[in-house]
Amino acid sequence: MSDVLYLAIVTSLKDKILKSQLKPGDMLNSETALMQEYSASRMTIRKSLSLLSNEGYIYSVPGKGNFVCKPEVDIFRFKFNKYDGLNIQIDNVKLISVKVIRPVRQIARILNLEDNQKAVEVKRILYSDDKEIAMEIIYLPYVHHQPVIEDMLKFANYMKPVEEKLAFVLDKSLDITVVMPSEEVREKLCLSENEPIFEITELIRNEATQQILQYAWFYVSPKYLSIKAATPKDSEDKRIF
Repeated sequence: MSDVLYLAIVTSLKDKILKSQLKPGDMLNSETALMQEYSASRMTIRKSLSLLSNEGYIYSVPGKGNFVCKPEVDIFRFKFNKYDGLNIQIDNVKLISVKVIRPVRQIARILNLEDNQKAVEVKRILYSDDKEIAMEIIYLPYVHHQPVIEDMLKFANYMKPVEEKLAFVLDKSLDITVVMPSEEVREKLCLSENEPIFEITELIRNEATQQILQYAWFYVSPKYLSIKAATPKDSEDKRIF
């Protein structure tokens, strides 16, 4: 029963915050007062307050009490998949090259490679109705006796099986900018000389082992990609994705 009660207390206090009955900076009633208000034990009240704190609704000041947090209004959530999230359907992938290389210092540092450790460099073009839509340059740590399977790389989202298997330990970061493409990218995507392009840099890490699984640049014209984001809802995780 206490488990149900502590969630009911969380819902009640959260509702007061969302309806501005408790405003940012306001101090909540003392634990003793909350025990009387909700007919609950001190342990149940503390469990409720702990959950509200973990969810970012309140914070505690030792010796003073619990206060309502100031909400983050500049946090947005967006779901992003560079393959399925385009405004056009990708129906073919062409490998330009797959090489085992000695990477430049920047790539070696990002991949956390050991001295003299090699990397796999993959370049490929994504098509829709035989038209070049995007170009991707991928770097992977090279593992001896574990050759890259080129057939797998012909699928657009070839990392999906790995991501599903390691879903709870993956750490992914994105950097999205608009740039003037290099000559190589411009030629491969048949772009005009002064046509800007999205450059999406993605790093995928196994958080449990700290191993870098992939570092990639993805180039696509703004006409094939739009980015939409919204503030997280009350029932959603407050983190950015």
